[in-house]
Amino acid sequence: MKPTLASYIDFLTPFISPDLISEPYLNRIRTIAERLPVLSLGSFECWLAENEPRVDFNISINPRINEHRTMSEWGHTNELSESEAYQAMRGQIRSFCTIWSQEDFFLNPLFGELWEVYDITNPNEPFLPVPWIYFSFLTNALDSDPTIKAEVVAKTLTLIDNDLSVELKQKFCRILSKMPATIRIGPIGINKRNNKTSLRLFLEIKTFEEVVSILKKLKWKGDVEKLTEEMSGFINDCQFFGLALDFDGKFQTKIGIDCHFYQERAQETLEAMTLTLCQKRLCSEAKREAVLQWNGSFEVDTPPDFWSWHNRILAQPTSIPSRVRIKRKIDFIKIVYEPTKPLTVKVYPLFTRPVMRDS
Repeated sequence: MKPTLASYIDFLTPFISPDLISEPYLNRIRTIAERLPVLSLGSFECWLAENEPRVDFNISINPRINEHRTMSEWGHTNELSESEAYQAMRGQIRSFCTIWSQEDFFLNPLFGELWEVYDITNPNEPFLPVPWIYFSFLTNALDSDPTIKAEVVAKTLTLIDNDLSVELKQKFCRILSKMPATIRIGPIGINKRNNKTSLRLFLEIKTFEEVVSILKKLKWKGDVEKLTEEMSGFINDCQFFGLALDFDGKFQTKIGIDCHFYQERAQETLEAMTLTLCQKRLCSEAKREAVLQWNGSFEVDTPPDFWSWHNRILAQPTSIPSRVRIKRKIDFIKIVYEPTKPLTVKVYPLFTRPVMRDS
């Protein structure tokens, strides 16, 4: 029997503080992981407020180590805890992975990863959460031409979900085509919940001044001055910002701002930023301690068929290593801003099996 992602979660469990991920949420994540093959990269999405235990689960499908093929071939038996919507979305993801696995697929030189996002609003609900998805592109020449990038995004949206409204896609991609060339269009999300579909836009922006500028350009309905005031304690030591906006025909006022650290100062910045969060009562001391203990790495012994591998390694099965390194890291925090509501802060303890790109 093929191993499941739950085995990977078991490797990580000794490093997970119950102050950050409580037992009910960890058990829910394991249940989700039991229905997935082993994938190399994922993260927990942890709310930091003292009285907010919520944790979501994100997992990535990386084509450069054949994880799209692993997903397309993954056999899965439906269970009582899965709704029809869950089964339909899992089938949709597998169908796209089958197309994606074809060697002549036109997006292969451009496509980065496909992520599944499981929002766990209540770990005790009878049905598993239906994943929403987002996809990314590799850094390439298209980044300097928003018009072409928008066309590629439109084709990708149709391939992944042909039920998306044509009007919604057209409006969304028109906005993408008018983005300044200095701002990189990052991952694109498709979110269907409460019988309503929205697209999530991630923009990678170098300075907070540019964040403000792009919000004004997009005619964001929130208070820019209030946002700047709320963000003042978090922007001074960031390498770049990720701006997340939801679009359902218009941009919502609730936004997310990822504050990405300089890698060489990641732990130092994490310490300083979480201290500020505690002082502002946006993070508990116990969660801060758990967050600061996450960064690190460890090694595990696994059988050859545990992971997906590069083609060059599969061509020489005897070269498959039995011992692999797992890296744990946190390199950004997310500030969620919604007018008239207190800030929400989240952190993403990431886990990954570092692998080199196939050549």
